[in-house]
Amino acid sequence: MTGRWIRNAALVVTAGWIVACSSAVTGNEGNFVFSYAADDNVLDFNKPLAVGARLDLLVTDVGQRRPVQLAEAGTDDPAIMEVVSVDGSMFTVEGVGEGNVLVDVRGTNADGEELTDSVNMNVAVPEVHRLIHTCDRQAERAAYLTSTDVVVVEFEMSRANGQAVIGYGYYPVTLTGDALAVDADASGQLWMHLAVGPDPGTVEMVSDIDGTKRTFEVVDPGAIDGVREPIDFVWEDIDVGDTNAFYVLPTVGDAVVCQAQTPMQATSLTPDICAVEDTDPNPESQEWGWFNVTGVAQGTCEFEVTYTQGNGGAGASATFTYTIEP
Repeated sequence: MTGRWIRNAALVVTAGWIVACSSAVTGNEGNFVFSYAADDNVLDFNKPLAVGARLDLLVTDVGQRRPVQLAEAGTDDPAIMEVVSVDGSMFTVEGVGEGNVLVDVRGTNADGEELTDSVNMNVAVPEVHRLIHTCDRQAERAAYLTSTDVVVVEFEMSRANGQAVIGYGYYPVTLTGDALAVDADASGQLWMHLAVGPDPGTVEMVSDIDGTKRTFEVVDPGAIDGVREPIDFVWEDIDVGDTNAFYVLPTVGDAVVCQAQTPMQATSLTPDICAVEDTDPNPESQEWGWFNVTGVAQGTCEFEVTYTQGNGGAGASATFTYTIEP
């Protein structure tokens, strides 16, 4: 094994690693499986890591996918990719320069066997950068509320040929304006985390990769002056007796307010046709604005949504309808 090595000082075997999706591959020696959390091209393990980005990899045995207690990990060319930490069954790599490397590990499986294995990985400079407002994926411009600890912006990096370039901790954007700040320590591969300051203003985010631009209108809750058409989570119809979820966001002018953490009330205007119930926001979610509609009788359900702090505290309201089937 060549290159720089990082030794594992941890004494406890990692019990597990829970992710929604992961990319995995069996090592060159057939002893271990290498995997990492993935949101792009899950079946392709060998997506390049971006220069300047990091990636956490889990090592398990090939049989029952039990965690391996790693003793050390390294690469054959730290000028391309470097192992920066080893902890239990996990190790973290960082892209340093473009190229291909062999990543070697040594560890003990659940049966007490000390084994080695390796995997080929590569590093690239991304050439295409997508920046996406979560509330309006096609929009160049969206609004965000002041004094919000965390908002997220979806991002994707790729090579010119469309191959995804992955990793976290590398957020190549320039912000013009002081109302937003990027959290450089966030470890998400899908979302860039930003903090929103207390003062309204306009911030332009410009990609350092390809010049892609997104505009952020930072506004006070009192600037809310409208409500976007609610999204319904209804498979076919709302029948009498059915309860279905709806999701809504406020607007400021023609801009939707993303991840609007501000009080909202939803009320039925036709209680003989439908009942409407606010639902408490999930404290683990960035998205508020959920409510339920229950069919009471056949007819046209009319309901009102109000953002109570909108219009300078007077409230910003809109009325919507939905058909209740028998």
